Amino acid sequence: MYIKVPYGMIPRHYQIEFLQAVRQGKNVCSVIHRRAGKDVISVQAWLLRALTRVGTHVYLFPLIQQARAVIWKGMDFDGRPFLAAIPDVLIAKKNEARMEIELINGSRMVLGGSNNYNGLMGTNPVTIIYSEFSLHNPLARSYLNPILVQNRGIEIFQFTPRGKNHGWEVMDMVRDNPNYLVQHLTVEQTFVDPEKTIRVIPAEYIDDARRMGMSEEHIRQEFYCDFDVGNIGAYFTREMSDMEQEGRLTFVNPNPRLPLHTVWDLGGTDATACWLFQLEGKYINLVGLVHDSGYGLKWYLDKVEMMRQSFGCKWGNHFMPHDVKQAHQGWEQAESRLMIARQHGWFFQVTPKVNFEDGIEALRYILPKLRIDKNSCQIGVRAIREYQREYDEQRACYKGKPLDNWATHIVDALRYLAVNYRRLYDTPQAQVTYKTTL
Repeated sequence: MYIKVPYGMIPRHYQIEFLQAVRQGKNVCSVIHRRAGKDVISVQAWLLRALTRVGTHVYLFPLIQQARAVIWKGMDFDGRPFLAAIPDVLIAKKNEARMEIELINGSRMVLGGSNNYNGLMGTNPVTIIYSEFSLHNPLARSYLNPILVQNRGIEIFQFTPRGKNHGWEVMDMVRDNPNYLVQHLTVEQTFVDPEKTIRVIPAEYIDDARRMGMSEEHIRQEFYCDFDVGNIGAYFTREMSDMEQEGRLTFVNPNPRLPLHTVWDLGGTDATACWLFQLEGKYINLVGLVHDSGYGLKWYLDKVEMMRQSFGCKWGNHFMPHDVKQAHQGWEQAESRLMIARQHGWFFQVTPKVNFEDGIEALRYILPKLRIDKNSCQIGVRAIREYQREYDEQRACYKGKPLDNWATHIVDALRYLAVNYRRLYDTPQAQVTYKTTL
């Protein structure tokens, strides 16, 4: 049997370079503009790796539901299913529920989300493809890359910039590494034809986007792959800049003479976050963060208790989100997480339910009061920076809700801290009256 890869498509010049690197066993970091066919060519690379090396080949999106919507069920711009790039004659078995394909040579092609990277630890992959890597949980690569190194596998990153976040850091780290192909391509460098006369994104397309209201900063980010623009749509860019300039991103040692408080956001089998904080004068000191996914509540409670013991502090108040009383089917035997916590000696206050906009304003109110330990809360600082609005491509504007990504649970927990701080701790002082005597 002879199968030519790429299958069912004619690659463009930059896509040929991409596939040639994969064929040679090189890692790839492709920073490229919107609508350049990142996932189209990544699926072809996924197949190529599965055919040339028997093993597990993982294709990751920031969220597992995105993997199903885009690749498993989705179509490209021409209306062709992405999975049509994998010939039926090569497929031995397909698992709809797990989004896995087993080829006749024994290779497994697995779709997943980095929001639950712990679930991938046992898959022992030899290839990992990160779609829109700049939106992934940055911890995922830290966990998975050692497996690739041990297996002599390769990693493939493809993304459009979102400021100088972890995507930029990886590109900057590997740009001179001979084991990586690094592409950084704008609309001025990608062409449909071999003669390079017809651009993939013509100038009139960008003019149309501008007329629809797309800002120049967003155009520079999406079409010209400009990392210096910053994270367009981020909620707290100015506040985080002020925090850095004022020296409040620093080393904050827990004070054993002050009570240690916690505030949580619980995501079931999804990500869970817990901030540990102390109140010291006018400041709120964030001294620790626990963030992970795929574990039961007891695991997080034990981990946070170990941190308290290492700090030498006594417990103060514990805050849970407003929906903590709800039973979650299939999660901790469908029992209320509030009751589970009580069984283990934890007594939580329930955060009042406030609308999202009021929660954001409450968080903006406390950000000038925060001092964050940049060592133990490093991933939390990054989450606050990358918490951003979701973009509506059809209307060329941002929606009134945040992008659902790895940072959501971490910042939601901080939002609950803000609501409780204003309710319980930020009480105005009683008015002072003066008595004058003659």
